[in-house]
Amino acid sequence: MFIAKNSDQFKRLFVDKLKTMLSDDELGAFILVLANSRQNAFLKAELADALQKNFVALKGRYATGALEATGDDIDVFRQLLDIELDGIPLWQTKTTGEWEVVLNDMRQLRPARASSQRFKSISQHFDETKFHFNKPFLKPEMLWQGDYEGAAISVLYNKFPFSGYHLLIAVSPEKNQPQLMTEQNHQLISSLAVNVAKLVPGFGIGFNSLAAGASVNHFHAQGFVRQLPFPIEAGHWSHNGGTQQYPLAVRHFTNSVKSWRYVKRLIEEDVAFNCVYRQESCYVVTRNYQGSVSLPGWLNGAGWLDVAGVMTVSDMDTFESLAADEIEDGLACLKRPS
Repeated sequence: MFIAKNSDQFKRLFVDKLKTMLSDDELGAFILVLANSRQNAFLKAELADALQKNFVALKGRYATGALEATGDDIDVFRQLLDIELDGIPLWQTKTTGEWEVVLNDMRQLRPARASSQRFKSISQHFDETKFHFNKPFLKPEMLWQGDYEGAAISVLYNKFPFSGYHLLIAVSPEKNQPQLMTEQNHQLISSLAVNVAKLVPGFGIGFNSLAAGASVNHFHAQGFVRQLPFPIEAGHWSHNGGTQQYPLAVRHFTNSVKSWRYVKRLIEEDVAFNCVYRQESCYVVTRNYQGSVSLPGWLNGAGWLDVAGVMTVSDMDTFESLAADEIEDGLACLKRPS
């Protein structure tokens, strides 16, 4: 079993683990739980009382100078001090043309990471001195650990989630593999996408190569639960057998062996790419290296969700004004020259 045997058990575990993570001296955990609680009304209601009590306790410790935390977490907390938690809204969603736009206020508090860096290759050696998923301080952020098809899997919460029930899935983290896809890991992720979706409908997996939105060079993918299809899955696109051209180059596979052959070629040619695994389907999107082209501010750090047609923004003005043609132009900036 991977995490849970059905949707109800999965959602219950997701909530319960978040509650137990809260502590009067763990500021990072508070920020993580708060950000996750704004995904939907169910999570907000389940976590509201525990978050409010924790917020009061943390403010008391902060006022006396007794709150120890990283500089990033302190910066985030300072921005939260003068607001009421109830004033932080749930995610809002709208469609414009073919695309989806999500307003996620908490994302504006996220510190810049490697997703804003420039890269010369999608292949880098693992660096133990940098952030990775074996760090001891991450243990409280673990949702599940176990074995799947002979591989050790660690599943962590995303501190600043941008997709429903957003998870970080570290595959064989003890091996210290860099963020470079291998055949074994591709087949394992493909299997997870098929088998877990049978138990938890809507489950899927996203993957960012380096230079394509990955912010940690330690092999991982990103899980989510979403019942609705992504814009990239619509039948009228040419990669799905239709006649309309997507703004980016997309290949759609329903066979994991064939999709690996294509991904392997991209790796050999040092091409940046994103993958979206949905049941038997694997969508592979090639793109320009991040930092190599100028992008609109709302698209900086674009990863698998953006190329799948869902744009995450963190301010109301952008949410209300972002139009379909702007999204298409922004995605087109990511497209590699033919």
